[in-house]
Amino acid sequence: MTRPAPALDDALLRIAERLPAVSLPVPDDLRGTLDALDWHVTPADVARLTACFVVLAALALPVAVVAPLPALAVVAYALAGACAVRYTPSLMLALHESRLVGAGPGFVARLALRVRLDPSAEGAAAFAAETGDDPLSVALVGAVRATAGTPETPLDTVSSSLPTPGLRRAVALVRAAVETPVTDRGRVLDRALAAAHDATERHVRTGTRAVRGPVNAVYAFGVILPLALVGLVPVAPAAGVALPLGLVAVCYDVVLPLALLAVAAWALANRPAVFPAGRADAAVTLDCRRAALAGIGAGILAAVGCLVLDVAWALPVTVPCCALGATLAIATRPVLAIDERADAVADGLPDATAVVGRRLATGDPPETAVAAVGDTLDGPAGDLFAAADRTRRALGRPLDAAFFGRRGVLGPEHGPRAAGTIRLVLDAASGGAAGGRVLTEVAGGLDAVRRLETTARADLADLVDTLVRTGGLFAPLIAGATVTLAGHVGSFDGTGSTLSVPALGLVVGGYVAWSAVVLTALAVCLDRGLRPAPLCYRVGVALASAGGCYACAAAATAFLL
Repeated sequence: MTRPAPALDDALLRIAERLPAVSLPVPDDLRGTLDALDWHVTPADVARLTACFVVLAALALPVAVVAPLPALAVVAYALAGACAVRYTPSLMLALHESRLVGAGPGFVARLALRVRLDPSAEGAAAFAAETGDDPLSVALVGAVRATAGTPETPLDTVSSSLPTPGLRRAVALVRAAVETPVTDRGRVLDRALAAAHDATERHVRTGTRAVRGPVNAVYAFGVILPLALVGLVPVAPAAGVALPLGLVAVCYDVVLPLALLAVAAWALANRPAVFPAGRADAAVTLDCRRAALAGIGAGILAAVGCLVLDVAWALPVTVPCCALGATLAIATRPVLAIDERADAVADGLPDATAVVGRRLATGDPPETAVAAVGDTLDGPAGDLFAAADRTRRALGRPLDAAFFGRRGVLGPEHGPRAAGTIRLVLDAASGGAAGGRVLTEVAGGLDAVRRLETTARADLADLVDTLVRTGGLFAPLIAGATVTLAGHVGSFDGTGSTLSVPALGLVVGGYVAWSAVVLTALAVCLDRGLRPAPLCYRVGVALASAGGCYACAAAATAFLL
């Protein structure tokens, strides 16, 4: 198994090495989790790091006698840090297993394709390792090296690290198909593909059910209810309850944000299977200068708007939100466009694979089969194959070089799914008519994976839309109106002084900005996985929207009053 999040593992290890070697009790499950992750950090290191945060929280408690609110904030952050260190390995393992499950159908399809053409377990493992860029293929690369010259096969090594019994059964069936007579081999491989698909589908359904409750709780009890309770701050003293603004600040800007972050992390770790997709993040240089100018302009416009609307107290919230949000959105928009194009190419690959397979099965040469994709299919996938055919004819190069060569049409911006599928197509094309028949069957499997991913996203679409609208629109509208209403009550904050609307607006505005970031990030990751380009773009849009809506709602409420 590959080591997920190696940078995080190395960072924890470096910090732990500087701590004193103190013997502490270690939870039993932590050792197994770290072994499954193949991390270098040890359970004792994690225990020492957790203990440091607990000690920090304990040291802050006596300070509460003279400075209760700062001490409470330190205690909250320290305990949150202890929980983060303790449970980060478990969350990373859950997320990594989700990625493995999502990569399972494509991985088994590549193994099955190679076994149909060449019944060799070692050959199938080498082919799957070369043509894939998902976690299972990466793990298989190491297994191929480790088992070279030994009786053990790479599939035996990888199979033990698969997260579900269904995937382990699928790989076992592929191995069994190698020794099965040719007349029955196809039926065994079909069972392997069905087992992988069923395992992923079961994981998707389980993950969807698991995240619905916590995400709905975040919406109801983590955002809407706390913002509605802001209106109680000025009227609480009338009921004999003192609510100092400092206590409100600790609750809204320390405790609630940490709770939101914890639930969001849990939901992401338990989301449905993450399917490999295009990643254009490293292929495009961000236009930082243009983004910075846009951010400055948005900040100035937001400041002028607040002054014109007579809500100057919203300046510390609206201006940073609009400036930072515009900067993020403008900087990542070109990357997002290429990322979306990579998705469009990946969506058309099952149809392209089917076209190539049918043409090969009828006896056409590989070059003609590839050219037929550009003539038959519209969209980015057809354009990609048409460009490869033009490159092949213009430069007199073979198909492999037309796709993957120095001047090939396939680049890193198309993502691992496109590269793996096209390598699979080209390898099958070398098998002639037999490879075409196999490729037609594989196209059906790829289409099933696409339908499964579409179904998973559709099941969570309502939750995703609710989170995005709440973070960028509903929450700031409610918060801005509630702060203005609280200012018009004209009561006291429990300490004998008049309620400060600017101070309350800053406290609530900080929570609005935080919820816009966390809720939008959670929505994007639930929908598409952890992908920096759409994540930064959607968070930037949500921040700018939240800042503007916060000030506009406050001004509109003041006008109506």
